[in-house]
Amino acid sequence: MEYGLPHFSSRVLIAAAALLVPVAASATCWEEAGQWYGIDPLLLKAIAWKESRGWTGAVGPKLPDGNRALGVMQINTIHLPVLSQYGIRREDLFDACTSQKVGAWVLADCIQRFGATWKAVGCYYAGPASRNVAAQVEYVMDVQRYYEGYRRQAQEHSTASAQIASYQGD
Repeated sequence: MEYGLPHFSSRVLIAAAALLVPVAASATCWEEAGQWYGIDPLLLKAIAWKESRGWTGAVGPKLPDGNRALGVMQINTIHLPVLSQYGIRREDLFDACTSQKVGAWVLADCIQRFGATWKAVGCYYAGPASRNVAAQVEYVMDVQRYYEGYRRQAQEHSTASAQIASYQGD
């Protein structure tokens, strides 16, 4: 089964260019999701850690509006009517790769609304109309901390890889 998601830009969505193929979560899914929407994959990982601690089967509590958050990126079921137009069903949100790509789509919408700012990350959590600034600030502070941790890990891995390559004469 293949899925396509709308891009939030002035370009017309070309379905063939935005195919989602559910596969096991991998670095490739994070990277593809980030590349499609111009978002750092490490930021997506930080949001996923804050949202679900990386658990693909996560189900959030029932919200006052009757919706729930599902999967590794805790996608709010309020998005299901739009997602269903692209072949994405509720159960698909438990696929890690699909969840990552839908999460990037949701964040891209927030970035379009608020710019590439931490307010967009707060929007990811609370929605674009939320006035709960305190909850958004707390959420963003956690995501910033996780993001910095992922960036530090990536830098350490890059440094270690360079040292190994240098040692091996590459």
